[in-house]
Amino acid sequence: MSLLAAWFWPKVSDRKNAQFAINEAFCVAVALAAITTIFATVEVLRDTTEGVSAEAFVSAIIFASVAFGIYRKSRIAAVSGLVLYLVSRGYAWAKVGPSLGVIPVLITLAFLHGVRGTFAYNKLPPRPAELPSLAQSFATLEQNPQESKSVVRKDE
Repeated sequence: MSLLAAWFWPKVSDRKNAQFAINEAFCVAVALAAITTIFATVEVLRDTTEGVSAEAFVSAIIFASVAFGIYRKSRIAAVSGLVLYLVSRGYAWAKVGPSLGVIPVLITLAFLHGVRGTFAYNKLPPRPAELPSLAQSFATLEQNPQESKSVVRKDE
């Protein structure tokens, strides 16, 4: 599988790849929340005749909530993020007119990967309880340096 094909439709059959897809959707949702907040702040500061409106920040709060849900590996949040983004793009097309760019396609793909990643991650079996952490594995190697060297020599 080529690199482009692997990015366009990544495998989410194992925990590492599913987590990568989830992180991709999380980062996109955080970026959308931040960019929306910046634009809403500029709009509120620019328009001084009507006063400050809290409605401009609703979209940013929604995408921040979706990002938190995706971070927690919630399938509902991942699907909600994809649907909300597609609805907002549809509304923008109806308001301004259709314009297909690369960035909206990439954002849609990232949210789609997040949906696939959260569903795959929640289908995977839980990790065994007795599985040591990475820090515990390194601590064991540091405690028994002679045993790890002898294992290396046996394999040679």
